[in-house]
Amino acid sequence: MSQPCIPSNPCDDGPVGAPSASSGARSASRRIADGARLVAGAEPSARTSKVLVAGVATAFVGLLLLLPIGATLQVVLSSHVDDRTPTQAIVVLDPAQYWGNTRPVLRARLEHAAQLYREGVAPVVIVTGPQRRAGDERRILVEQGVADRDIVSFDTGADTVGSLRVVAGVMRDLGWSSATVVTDPAQAARAGATSSALGIDAHLSPTADGPGAALTSEQVAREVAALVRHHLLTRWSLRPVIDAPA
Repeated sequence: MSQPCIPSNPCDDGPVGAPSASSGARSASRRIADGARLVAGAEPSARTSKVLVAGVATAFVGLLLLLPIGATLQVVLSSHVDDRTPTQAIVVLDPAQYWGNTRPVLRARLEHAAQLYREGVAPVVIVTGPQRRAGDERRILVEQGVADRDIVSFDTGADTVGSLRVVAGVMRDLGWSSATVVTDPAQAARAGATSSALGIDAHLSPTADGPGAALTSEQVAREVAALVRHHLLTRWSLRPVIDAPA
């Protein structure tokens, strides 16, 4: 005879040892909860990686946007510098990269260098560029009061980097480290950056007169592009020729 079901002794309708529906539901809930915890534990790491990637990308894009702005400021500000601190040599850069007739531009640079020489900024004038111009350059400098023995010329080619690399080598051999760099206002920033990369203690004194002295938008745009290229590419291929003083 079966025992009646009472609240204190609940009925067990199923076979002994078989799982009930409620225990199965609890087990499923636990599995779902464990899975949720695993997912929740993985999410912060994934989110952190995404945030880092986004941050690096944003910084890179910001750098690309700021570099031309910084280069523009550098070109404009350097064009107004006229540093007449005494140095060991005055270096006149060749204007072969100037767009147009280079003769009046070269003459303006040489006359400016002669003025610096007469003021006692440096005792020597170093002229760069193709050797075919050396005679005319020397003649103009002598006309402007520079002693012939104080004029040094080298066949350095036409580009700024090549010219300054040769000059840096000569200065190193002579034990010199400082130089006053004469060029046009627009090119002053790039000339200074290149000189510094080669180890020259450069003091900028761009021309104030002549066809290359005007700071036009075309010149600024061209020099900004060249300066950005210098910072991104050329700078990393240059090695100091003159060691920094201990």
